[in-house]
Amino acid sequence: MKAYEIIEIIENFAPKELAIVGDNVGLQVGDNLDKEVNKLGIALDPSLNVIKKAKKEGVDFLFTHHPILKNPIKNFTGIMYEKLKILMENDIILYSAHTNLDICKDGLNDALAELYKLKDVENLYENGLGRVGIFEGSFEELLDITKKYIVESPVVVGNIDGDNFKLAVLSGYGLSQDAIRYVAEKADVYLSGDLTHHSKILAEELGLVVVDGTHYGTEVYGLRKFMDYLKDMVDCEVVSLDF
Repeated sequence: MKAYEIIEIIENFAPKELAIVGDNVGLQVGDNLDKEVNKLGIALDPSLNVIKKAKKEGVDFLFTHHPILKNPIKNFTGIMYEKLKILMENDIILYSAHTNLDICKDGLNDALAELYKLKDVENLYENGLGRVGIFEGSFEELLDITKKYIVESPVVVGNIDGDNFKLAVLSGYGLSQDAIRYVAEKADVYLSGDLTHHSKILAEELGLVVVDGTHYGTEVYGLRKFMDYLKDMVDCEVVSLDF
């Protein structure tokens, strides 16, 4: 299967135009899109360990959720140089779908909404990030689902009595102070990742119940589903490299 055919499949599922402004999505490394791909590797991050593993396992095309560069850099030295050297010397194409995969239909945020069986689901943000809806169960049941599918020991701030409350979900980094302020006006409980000390205090002050499912846990759940989709769609071997 050709590399450009895999890219077409990815972009039909998660169109690049859905990505938030400034996000680095699409082809990251490589230029021969007519290259024959026999093995497709899937990972959350283009870490050095992942790239080394891709080389070891003979991966031709590496798909990652997070891009290799998020902020401008002035030189390619150290670990970045080592990453690029391995990719280029082994002719490994690197492609990333980041916020477009979070936002798209059946993407990472929809996967969370489906996991918690949310009713009356709406986008959390106008740009399509996050979901909010009614969770028809108790807070203890929500935690049971989280521990089974997202992370074994979530950090929890607060509690809520009764059933049928508004739950907001956002895959990845969503527990900033600005996000806590925003979501406190829209939901009773907020599940996302990367809770900080100051965000925890703010959530307590605003009365927002928070569940930190970790950046990794809240994204890998949906990424596994996307990997299953790719397995059905591509004509090559598909392997996981960091989950």
